[in-house]
Amino acid sequence: MRRRISYANVAATLALVLSMSGGALAANHYLISSTKQISPKVLKKLRGKAGKNGSNGKNGTNGTNGTNGTNGKEGPQGKEGVAGTAGAEGNPHTTRWRTTVASAGVSEAEPATVELAKVGPFTVTGHCYESGADTESATYISTSETGSFAQGYSGEGSQEPLTAGEDFQISTDTARGVSATHEANFHSPDDGSWAATTADGSLSLNGFASEGVWLQGESGPACSFSGFLVTE
Repeated sequence: MRRRISYANVAATLALVLSMSGGALAANHYLISSTKQISPKVLKKLRGKAGKNGSNGKNGTNGTNGTNGTNGKEGPQGKEGVAGTAGAEGNPHTTRWRTTVASAGVSEAEPATVELAKVGPFTVTGHCYESGADTESATYISTSETGSFAQGYSGEGSQEPLTAGEDFQISTDTARGVSATHEANFHSPDDGSWAATTADGSLSLNGFASEGVWLQGESGPACSFSGFLVTE
């Protein structure tokens, strides 16, 4: 008897055919897991053209400003400069004075004194003292260096080297006035000078000095001094 063709038989037959053809397809295809399995020429053709550049991104926000550094502490005050030395040769230094002594000392050996100038080892002083009934004033010089020399305009002076601490009168004369009547008297250097030099000759000076007594009368002061010296 002829079998009847049913839907189930058709489906089963079709399934068998598809399964057989799928196996054949699988047998002729390969699974690619790396670009190394592809020829470079083929791989080059597979690459697409570069796309257009993307638009620029938005600008980032500005960073915050740094804080200012703190100010450093003020440095210590510098030390006070020392007094300048006497001018070098060709650049003399001048020292001037004008001062007074209110009351006279009891004698020439114990005078009232005032420092007029100090240069190197030399100190110039004014001496004011009573001498009998008179008041007298004179200008002196001393040195802290034994062996220095000094001389007044009159030619009288230290023919021998001075001794340190020795007072030497460099004003040729003294100003003299009667103490009781406060007699005024003024003595100038008579257009002459006095001079001094150190033992080694590294410092020398020339000066002029004037002295007076009772120039302002009874109200005083007893003695007045003025003058200058030039240091070489």
